[in-house]
Amino acid sequence: MDNTIDKNAAFQPGKIGNLELKNRLIVPAMVTNTCTADGLPTERFMQYHEEKAKGGWGMIITEDYAITPYAGGFRDLAGLWSDEQIPAHKAFVDRIHAYGTKICCQIYHAGRQTNSKINGVQCMAPSPYKDPPSFENPKEMTEKDIQETIQAYADAARRAKKCGFDAVEVHGAHGYLINQFNSPYSNKRADEYGGTTWNRTRFGREVIEAVRKAVGEDFPILFKLTVNEYVGGGLTINEGREIARIYAKEPIDAITISQGVNATEYAVIPPAHVAPIGFIQNVRACREVIRNIPVIAIGRIVNFDLANYVIEDGICDFVAMGRASLADPLAPKKYMEGNKEDIQLCIGCVQGCLGNLRKNIPIQCLVNPRTVKEYACDLSKTENPKEVVVIGGGVAGMEAAMTAALKGHHVSLYEKSDHLGGQWKLAAVPSAKQDFTTLLIWLKRQLDKLHVEIHLNSEYTAEIANAEKPDVVIYAAGSTERMLKGEGLEGENIFKAQQILSGKTNTTGNNVVVIGGGSVGVETAVHMAQDFKNVSILEVRDKISMDGEFSNNHFLFKLMDEYKVNAYAKAYFESYKDGVVTFKQNDEIKKIYDVTDIVISVGSVPNTALADELKEMGIDVRVIGDAAKVKPGLKNIEEAYFLGLSI
Repeated sequence: MDNTIDKNAAFQPGKIGNLELKNRLIVPAMVTNTCTADGLPTERFMQYHEEKAKGGWGMIITEDYAITPYAGGFRDLAGLWSDEQIPAHKAFVDRIHAYGTKICCQIYHAGRQTNSKINGVQCMAPSPYKDPPSFENPKEMTEKDIQETIQAYADAARRAKKCGFDAVEVHGAHGYLINQFNSPYSNKRADEYGGTTWNRTRFGREVIEAVRKAVGEDFPILFKLTVNEYVGGGLTINEGREIARIYAKEPIDAITISQGVNATEYAVIPPAHVAPIGFIQNVRACREVIRNIPVIAIGRIVNFDLANYVIEDGICDFVAMGRASLADPLAPKKYMEGNKEDIQLCIGCVQGCLGNLRKNIPIQCLVNPRTVKEYACDLSKTENPKEVVVIGGGVAGMEAAMTAALKGHHVSLYEKSDHLGGQWKLAAVPSAKQDFTTLLIWLKRQLDKLHVEIHLNSEYTAEIANAEKPDVVIYAAGSTERMLKGEGLEGENIFKAQQILSGKTNTTGNNVVVIGGGSVGVETAVHMAQDFKNVSILEVRDKISMDGEFSNNHFLFKLMDEYKVNAYAKAYFESYKDGVVTFKQNDEIKKIYDVTDIVISVGSVPNTALADELKEMGIDVRVIGDAAKVKPGLKNIEEAYFLGLSI
């Protein structure tokens, strides 16, 4: 066997119908919330896709194009429900084609996974039962509704072809309308569209037939299918693969095997808790019964080595790498040019891609602040290079140093400890967060390539500033963990969360109470419980991990159950004495006995003292990161990136 071909299986040409792709790497549809309310592409939307076109992906599949004005599950989606929308989307397609990249239009209807707050009308679905995370019961679709919707799919596909798209993808996954018909979880009909597996696929099959008639025999049609919903009463892989077999016999040219619905969004957009290629078993099961058309794998395929392996093993023909393309839209180009180590990898935090969608705002990417802000990123070299000093070697300081150096400034970074990374290094310690270290590895490489002077074990002072007189100081000295005051909260068995996560300190015994149930406190508690300690959490707010992302919390709470971590919400610490922690919950005094150690995780406060002193000296000081305001890494890195560009 030719090892060279094996190694680069994902970079070999491939065909979907009569459409030739230069490689097997596909950017799947991902909602960005950057179109206009009437479904038209904005400059922001177009530049976001252009960046990927420059990156060398085999094909880009656009985000969900709504087939009617009321079909979208998000605000500011693209749409092709009117011929009047064709010119704007044609201009968009032409811009992508200018880079020699193929582009496919995904068409969809959200069904019950939308609501009147988004669209102004009651949603509709196969049956009149609401989607569990939603609040609104849908209208049960009549025969007329069904036929009109099928025609709307066909009309949208016809318009997509007129726009110049190279293919269309019919969205039959992720709990949207076609998936709702496919699944016994959402389809309770007692007519020809409900009941048996064959009947439940009737709507989707009729959609495909109508789309094929609208676009002609030679135009590629892709179909995206959820085969495992991971909900009680929903599709399992056993029935899912039979549904995949049914659809593969329809006039489609490729099928994407996916998983999850709205209630199990961790399977749709897998966080770090899902292992790389963690859902490949679903693809493998379907590949066993589908040989007549290409199979596309999706589901946390985080790097090209994994992409090569799954194609090489015959599990699939193409790979869809959504979050990988957000983290680094230029990744294929870098890989083929031999710059694999320069590829920025997705860390599975889902803070910006999924977290922002839940807020109905444009997406972001923590590791790539350029995402959907490409229009605001001028990387041209400055004509006025400056001496820039960065104080603090956490991710905010490293990010700012990198972008300032990219602009052509001479940058020196001072870190008082013996390593870079700051608190981010600790953030990578809890369960399933090991991929967080890839950001530090990447940043270190970029700083080295850009010749940023790194001074470790070096505390920057006002005296040094007075002697060197830098043009700009970027102050990224981070924050300090708060220490809670209270009876008994002193002594050698009282710790801060960072002390535990650093590995340099351990608890004195095995019965631990964590005061503070934000995401850091809960992660620290689970970390200790995995070390066979008995752990309880006290949190004053209504719930624990309220600052954590929904998908991450799903797995975090499962770990809490597995390792028997007790959690008390609305719980106010009162005292710790003679091994007894006393706290108040709902006006009731409660106690935890035989407590050997207490870990405090109640937030942090900015470190600003030196910044204030430097400002008084008349130095141009820019305060960023937690030193400016304690906030999530997503916000800190974005702030640092654009500050570095602005100097």
